[in-house]
Amino acid sequence: MTNVKHKSLLILLALTIIGEVASIILWTVNPSLPSGNMARFTLAADYTIAVVNAVVMVALNLMALFWIRKRKKVGPLFLIAISIGNRIASHPIFIGGTHLIFVTWTTILVIFSYLDYRQLSNIEN
Repeated sequence: MTNVKHKSLLILLALTIIGEVASIILWTVNPSLPSGNMARFTLAADYTIAVVNAVVMVALNLMALFWIRKRKKVGPLFLIAISIGNRIASHPIFIGGTHLIFVTWTTILVIFSYLDYRQLSNIEN
């Protein structure tokens, strides 16, 4: 059962990285809507900042993925820290309630990361 939790975390993290890369592509090729205020249908207030945020998060998530695959205790803790930090930093980037979708996803990541960390801690003791 513990292996299922670890594999689930790896899958969730891989989906997170794929989503970040997809958002970079979407924000880069997405034209402005003709509303006059340079809004985009991606619901990001400033897509340039959103792209930079996504690029940084892809790099950090890849580091976390590497450590988690190697079953290093720092991996899940690093993922928890960067995920929560990203939610705090990205809150002003998104328009409306869109951010709540990402908060929910981050909550799931944090839960599975914590479970993986506890599993690794129990193995070492």
